[in-house]
This record gives sequence, structure tokens and C-alpha cells, in this order.
Amino acid sequence: MSEADLIARIRELFPRAGDDAAAIGDQVITNDMLIEDVDFKRDVPLRLIARKSLAVNLSDLAAMGAKPQFALVAIGAPAWVNVRELIEEFANAARERRVEIIGGDLSRAEKLTISITAIGEAKQPLLRSGAHAGDRLYVSRPLGGSAAGLALLDKNLDSMPYSQREFAESAIRHHLDPEPEVDLGMKLVGIATSCIDISDGLSTDVHHLCDASNAGADIARERIPIFPGLLDSGLNVRDLVLNGGEEFALLFTSAVRESEISAKVGRPVYMIGRMTKERGVRLDGAPLEPRGFDHFARR
Repeated sequence: MSEADLIARIRELFPRAGDDAAAIGDQVITNDMLIEDVDFKRDVPLRLIARKSLAVNLSDLAAMGAKPQFALVAIGAPAWVNVRELIEEFANAARERRVEIIGGDLSRAEKLTISITAIGEAKQPLLRSGAHAGDRLYVSRPLGGSAAGLALLDKNLDSMPYSQREFAESAIRHHLDPEPEVDLGMKLVGIATSCIDISDGLSTDVHHLCDASNAGADIARERIPIFPGLLDSGLNVRDLVLNGGEEFALLFTSAVRESEISAKVGRPVYMIGRMTKERGVRLDGAPLEPRGFDHFARR
């Protein structure tokens, strides 16, 4: 059974599930879990593991237009982990992100496992289900960097020419230390009609957005912004941009033009297509299948 099948069943059993986070009154609540050898390797510094674990939760709040407030952190730690150091790194990351850690749990585990529940506030939360036919479809920043970083993690960077090494370091940093779009998410309230963060890959998450909004999408390949340097990297650009996960950019819809949104939020956003009444997702007119990350896919 695929991850999509499992999520569909979860939504049948738990009707409030379905967005990047749950909206209960003015509170927005989300949970994400990161596991050693699935989401990171043990040679990644604990500082970056802590920062990323918090960032992926804040990205869910960003997709809801919520202001982050609190977090609960549960850690299952194997013997190799310096738990005190990890806790201190969580304190540093939370301080930088202006989030208060209010509790959690500790346990022994065979592999490092981190589960965070993040809580934010939103008077008008952004949902996946608000898009309308004719809305413009946007991404918040260039894509493909995180997947490129993952592909380059085990490469010998010292043997690369300077320009390639500079790109590889940037992509790896993008993968290991992602920046959640919290400020943008809050600014999109009243502008965006729907929103989701790109965690599984553009091709998959645009399907999630369309399914929730009972709509389709036409995407223009040439309009998709590409992570700087990726075109000259020798990597599979199409696959990384369309299917690469852990981007944590925002994918959103709006009736407002690109230039107007950029002026209102004070930074660039990128229109990549339009929402349609006809179901399905098309890239330059051809069907775009969801081929992003699936935790339960056969490998």
C-alpha cells in the first residue's frame, strides 16, 4: 500500500486531517517525525539534525499562514547520540526561530528518532482546498536544490572544480539546513486561495493541492524557477525539479498577478501555471504523474 493510499484511509477515519496542519479554533497544530537512515545519516552534525527537525514542522505552519508559537519535542536516542548536546541544539534552533519548546519526551531507541509537534496561531488559516479554476499557480522560490544536495552528499567535493564545488556546497546546505517560509506564509493570508509546502516534490504536492480543491492544473515547464547552478551540474534537472522532495518552498494559488503579489510580500514569487476546471495535472499539455517521495513505495 502506498503512502497516498494510507493517507486517503486516514482521511476517511479522521475527517479533520488533510491539510499541512490541523486548524482547531485559532490554533494550528502539526507533527513531523524524522528517523535516522530515512531522513538523515548519523554523520550529519546534531546541530543540523535539530535545525531541520524543527524547520520541517515550521514549514507546515507556514503553509497554513500560521505564526509559530510552541513546540513539543520527543527524542528516541541510540547510544551514539550525545543527548545533552542535541537538546542544547534544539534550544538554539528554537531561540533563532522564535519558538518556545514547552515539553516533550525522551527514550532509548535503536536509531535516532525525533518527533515534533508544533503549534501556531492563525485567524484565517490557509487550506489546500480553496483554489478555483483560473487561479494562478505559484511557487515561492527556485526548486531542485534539496534533491541535488541529497544526490551530492556522498561525493568527494575536494575533487571538484571550484564552480562545481561551490554549487555542491550550496545544494547540500539547502538540503541539510532548509529555510521554512514562515514570514511569507503569514503575508499570503488574504492573498492566497490555497497553499501547501513542497515536501514530497512538486509533481506530487501539486496533485495534493488539486485533489483537495477538486481542480486541475496546467503548468508551463519554462516558468518553473530552477535552483542556481543546477542546469550546469550534470544532474537530472527534470527529475530533481519535478520530483525532488524536502524543498519546503510554498506552492500556492491566487487570483492576484505575480507582480502584485511580489510587491505586497516584498520579495519574488513565481507563477508556474493556472488552475483548471478539468481534473488532472499537465506539464506543457502532457500529463504530469505524481512521482515525488513516497515513504512506503517499494524500493
